Amino acid sequence: MQQNGTFASYNQTSSSGGSSGSNSTLQAFFSSAKAAVLHGGVNETNPDTVNSLLKLMSHISLEELGLDPDMVQDPFLGALKLHLRDSRIKYMRIYEDHTLTFGLFCFPAGATIPLHNHPGMTVFSRLLFGRLRVSAFDWVVQPPEPITEGSGHRAQLVYDATVEATSPPLVLFPASGGNLHEFTAETPCAVLDLLTPPYEPPTRNCTYYRLQRPPMAWPVARSGRAPVGPPLPALGEVVELEVFEPPDSFEVVSGLYPGDPVS
Repeated sequence: MQQNGTFASYNQTSSSGGSSGSNSTLQAFFSSAKAAVLHGGVNETNPDTVNSLLKLMSHISLEELGLDPDMVQDPFLGALKLHLRDSRIKYMRIYEDHTLTFGLFCFPAGATIPLHNHPGMTVFSRLLFGRLRVSAFDWVVQPPEPITEGSGHRAQLVYDATVEATSPPLVLFPASGGNLHEFTAETPCAVLDLLTPPYEPPTRNCTYYRLQRPPMAWPVARSGRAPVGPPLPALGEVVELEVFEPPDSFEVVSGLYPGDPVS
């Protein structure tokens, strides 16, 4: 498995315990992110601001988010306590307005969010417990408008790794850092996510992609099972993507956020 890439990250060395209220690390991260967004500082041209936010994010404790620290050692405890009983992914909103969205994605083992884009967006992500496979691409040529249909769209694999609770937070930008990514839960896990600006249909939609399928060359197993899909690319490889609709088995449902509020 490739373990390198161009995803920006903060090298996390420790985590701090949390406390509710205005002095919590959770609130400090949110307040700093909100201020940076309002001043236009959350982008590649402001690395000091971005790295400061990544550092703060790495120190948010599970307790502040209403999660049990024992979930780090036993991700299946997380599945039990978060009621992840089937294949559905659960999203718990912490905060949302017209400038950003902030929340938790909780995955049962084996669940996948298919490859998707973040048009014009910056996204901070931190895995809180469990193991998550992250594969991320950037467009070879940045399109003037989001790509929402068709095939043959060239993208380069820039990140492919399994992240864990000890992994540093990640950040992607509108044109770099793996703006198109796919998440696959190797165990039950939870991801803390801050997106700015938020999705806003119809001008800023979430579009899903997959590796373009060869028109005729797919081998079919003698058992009559479905054709084998295209092989996964190597890190740095350029591939062609096609827009597709995720299967009906992909579902994200809302859940009640159990942690400290932010304001």
